[in-house]
Amino acid sequence: MLFLVTLLHFAVDGLCGAVLAAHDQAVVPYSDIVALYALYNLIAFGGQWLAGLVLDFRPHWLLGTFPLAIFCLALAMPQGDVLLQAGLLGIGNCLFHATAGSYVLRTSQSFSEPGIFVSSGAIGLALGIYGFLSPMVFFVLCCGCLAGILWLGQRKKWSAYIEQPTMKTRQSLPLIVCLVLLLACVSLRGFGSGASSAPFVLLFPCLFTLGKALGGICCDRIGYNKTLLMIFLMSFLALQLEGLAGSMLLAVALNMTMPLTLRLAHVCFPGYPGLIFGLTAGCLLPGLFLGSLLVTLKPQVAIVCVFLGLFAAGALARRYAHFEAARL
Repeated sequence: MLFLVTLLHFAVDGLCGAVLAAHDQAVVPYSDIVALYALYNLIAFGGQWLAGLVLDFRPHWLLGTFPLAIFCLALAMPQGDVLLQAGLLGIGNCLFHATAGSYVLRTSQSFSEPGIFVSSGAIGLALGIYGFLSPMVFFVLCCGCLAGILWLGQRKKWSAYIEQPTMKTRQSLPLIVCLVLLLACVSLRGFGSGASSAPFVLLFPCLFTLGKALGGICCDRIGYNKTLLMIFLMSFLALQLEGLAGSMLLAVALNMTMPLTLRLAHVCFPGYPGLIFGLTAGCLLPGLFLGSLLVTLKPQVAIVCVFLGLFAAGALARRYAHFEAARL
């Protein structure tokens, strides 16, 4: 199931990118294109926490929201009203991520699985938005993955698991502080690890994918603290290198933090997997809209802040949450 959900993540992000990119070749006012991208991102990233929270209270809806998400994306494919299309794309993307993210966090017992799931979207988005694959190719792939998920989802094991009450942790101030620290780290990462240079449109998405998957795998193999230290050293080594090599290493290092923040936040609040996934996704929004405001923030400062935030969050989780499940 993880393979199908990860492949569907690739296809959904690719479909959204390909449909959005179609307006770049069409005769559409530039202001409409800006509005299209802005509205899409606001709904796709900003709405996930709400959709995820609803699914936390209605887990039996998880299987039904997969086809609903793909249906919204299908409605958005024909060229029509720009804002309506952006809204449908955003809703479809939002529903898919809230559903799949909730499922992955509910079923995973390690850092690797969330890392693998979140890794595939960057490549799909790049292939779509730069026109390497058409929207129809991504849509056919979406339908194939959806059919496989629905078939597996009808099996008793799936139904029994999602309907089982999720363990809840008593909400306390230390755990809330832990969550705030993690979300702040996601926001800082969003300012510096999502952009790619035009001549390397596929290189950097591949590095983002590698970093997210590698972060989860390393955390399972060598532990949370050692992985965090490795990310810290890689980041500062990247700042000593010039040109493309330094940018590549920094992209991998910063993206390695994603599965750490995602899994650790869920460990602190295991009863709300959809909400947690949605909040972490929503914290990428400031980087999308306000990136130019932090151009004066030195990368060394951002890296130190992320390191201290993740270290403190890990210490709080180890003390107050079910840290054994997190393999800290």
